Amino acid sequence: MIHDLPPVKRNILLNPGPATTTDTVKYAQVVPDICPREKDFGQVVEHILADLLKVVHGENTHQCVLFGGSGTAVMDAVINSVVPHDGGILVVANGAYGTRMIDIAESYGIACVRYELPYGDYPDVSAAEDLIKANRSRLSHIGIIHHETTTGMLNPIEDFLNLAKTCRLDIIVDTVSSFAGIPIDLRKTPYDHIFSSSNKCIQGMAGAAFAISRTEALERSKSVRKRSYYLNLYQQHSGFRKTRQMPFTPPVQVLYALRQAIREYFDEGGEARNRRYVECWERLVAGFEAIGFRLLLPREQQSRLLTAVIEPGDPRYRFDDMHDYLYARDYTIYPGKGAKTETFRIANIGDIHKSDIEKFLLVLKQYVGERGIVRF
Repeated sequence: MIHDLPPVKRNILLNPGPATTTDTVKYAQVVPDICPREKDFGQVVEHILADLLKVVHGENTHQCVLFGGSGTAVMDAVINSVVPHDGGILVVANGAYGTRMIDIAESYGIACVRYELPYGDYPDVSAAEDLIKANRSRLSHIGIIHHETTTGMLNPIEDFLNLAKTCRLDIIVDTVSSFAGIPIDLRKTPYDHIFSSSNKCIQGMAGAAFAISRTEALERSKSVRKRSYYLNLYQQHSGFRKTRQMPFTPPVQVLYALRQAIREYFDEGGEARNRRYVECWERLVAGFEAIGFRLLLPREQQSRLLTAVIEPGDPRYRFDDMHDYLYARDYTIYPGKGAKTETFRIANIGDIHKSDIEKFLLVLKQYVGERGIVRF
C-alpha cells in the first residue's frame, strides 16, 4: 500500500507535460513483472480503453485506440491512418502544434491546405470556410488543436465542428493538452477523432497515447491504404479487439500508472478537476499582474491551463537565469515557442493546487526583486 512506501520528492512542474503526478500514480508502476500477452494484462488495457471513453462520454459512439508513444505519435497515427489517398486535410495552424500537424501530413504526401496565422492569433471560421470552398475537391478532413500550448489559446473547436458538418468533412481535434482538463462531451460535440497522451491533464506518466474515434469514421479508415507499419489506427484497434493484446509491446508499467491516474480522475470528478485548474490559473494571473508581468492573450481566449507571459524588456531579465533560479527551488517553467511576441510559459495542469501556485508566486516575486527587474 502507498502508506507503507516513502513519499517521493515533489517537484512542481509548471511545464505543459509531463505533469506533476501523485505518489499513488508513481507507485502504481511498481507491480510484478508480467508478459503483456497475458489475459490479465489484456484486462488492464480493456479497462483503460473503456474508462477513457467515459471521460468524454463516448461509450456508445466512439472507440478508443491505445498506443505506446507520445502525443506526437498518436497525432501521426490519426493523420496517416484516416485521410484517404484521394483526400486531404485543411489544418488550422496558429501555434507550433498546428504546424506539426501540417508537417506530419506533408511528410506522408497527404494533400494539405494550410490555414496559417501568427502564433497567438485567433482563427476565423469564415476564413477557413473560404479556403475549403477554394479547395473543396481535394479535402476530406479539418485538423485543429484544441488547447494550443504554444500560447495557451483555446481554439473554437465547436465552431469548426459545425463548419465540418456543413462542408461534409470529418474533423480531427488535437486534445493532447485539454483531455481531462477541459470537459468534452462527445454526445453533444461528436468529433470524428480526438487524441491525447497519458502525461497531461489525465495526470499519468509519459509513454502512452490514445485516439478516440467515432466508430463509423474508424471503420471507414479500414479502406485507407496503410502509410505506416507501426502507427496505423485501424490495425491497432482491430488487433486488440481480435486478440485482447496490443500488436506491439506496450509500456506496461506506464499503463498501470495510467489506470491509477484514471481512477483518481473519477474520484476527483471532471468538473472538479477543471475547477481546480481554473482556480490555480486565476491565482496565477492575479499574481503575474501584481508583480508587473503582462499576458500574451486576452482573457476570453485563454485555456486557463497554460499562460504565455510576455518577457520583460528589462536588460536584467534572462529566461535561463530565471529558469535556473526557480528550478533550484523545485519549480520548473517553460520557455516560449515562437509566439508573435517573446514569451515564457507557465502551465497549471497535473497534481497542482492553489497552495503550490501561492508558493511559486512568492519565489517568482523574490527573483524579480533580487534581480532588480522593473521594466515589464
